[in-house]
Amino acid sequence: TLRERRTTNEEADGDGQKEEDEGEASAISRCSSDLVDWRKPLAWQVGYLGERYDTWVHQPVDRPIRLFESSLLEATTNSKWYSILIFWLPIVFYCGWHCFTTLAQETTHLSLTTELSFPVHMYWFPLFFALGLFFWSFLEYIIHRFLFHLKPPSPYDSSRLVFPPIPCSIFVGLLYLVIQGAMSTVLPAVLGDCIFVGIICGYLVYDMVHYYMHYGSPKSGTHMYTMKALHIKHHFEHHRAGFGITSTFWDHPFHTTIPDEKF
Repeated sequence: TLRERRTTNEEADGDGQKEEDEGEASAISRCSSDLVDWRKPLAWQVGYLGERYDTWVHQPVDRPIRLFESSLLEATTNSKWYSILIFWLPIVFYCGWHCFTTLAQETTHLSLTTELSFPVHMYWFPLFFALGLFFWSFLEYIIHRFLFHLKPPSPYDSSRLVFPPIPCSIFVGLLYLVIQGAMSTVLPAVLGDCIFVGIICGYLVYDMVHYYMHYGSPKSGTHMYTMKALHIKHHFEHHRAGFGITSTFWDHPFHTTIPDEKF
C-alpha cells in the first residue's frame, strides 16, 4: 500500500543517515586518536592539547600538514630547498664583499683602551667570519631544540625541511640588530658585519645539510653518514637528544648526545 511504501522509504532514509553519521563519527574518532584533526589547519588546535602537547609534538608524521587556513600565511611556512640559496647567496656575497673592501681601506681600528688601539686589515676577515660560523653552531643547536620542535616533525615533507625566506629574514633582521647592539661598544660595526656574514653562511650550510640528511645518500663511514643516522634516530627514537645537525659539538656540553651506536 502507499502507507507501507512510505514507511519503507523513511526507514531506508533513516538507515542511510545513520550510516553517514556513524562514518563521520568514525572519522572524527580516528582523528581524535591522533590527538588532532589532520583534515584542518593545525595551528589553532595546538592550544587545546594541554598536557598531551608534548606527546603529539614528538610524533613524526608521514602526511601533508597544513598549519594555517589562510593561503598567504601557509605559503610562508614551506619552501623549496633551492629558494634558500637563490634568496640568501646574493646577500651573503654582497655583505662579504662590503666587509672585505671596507677592511682593505685600512681605516678600521680595534680599541683595547682609550689610548691603545691597532689597525684591523682585510686579512682579519676570515677570523671574524669563522667566529660567526662558531656562533651559528650554537644557534643551530638552540633553534633546533627549542624552536623547530613547536610543530610536529614531518620528515617526508620536502617543503618543510628548510627555513622559508620570509620568516627567516625577519628573524635574521632582528638577530642583526641584536648583534650590532651588543657589539657596538666593543667592536667596530664592520667587524660585527663580518661575524654576521659568518652566521648567515653557517645557516645556509645547516639548511642544505638538513635537507640532504632527509633526501641524500651519504657514503657509509663518512661524517655525513653518521650525522644522517643520528638525525633519523632523533626523529624516530630519541626525540630529546641529537639536536646537532652539522655536528654533535653542542650536544656534548648540554648532555643531549644520542647513545653510542655503530651505524
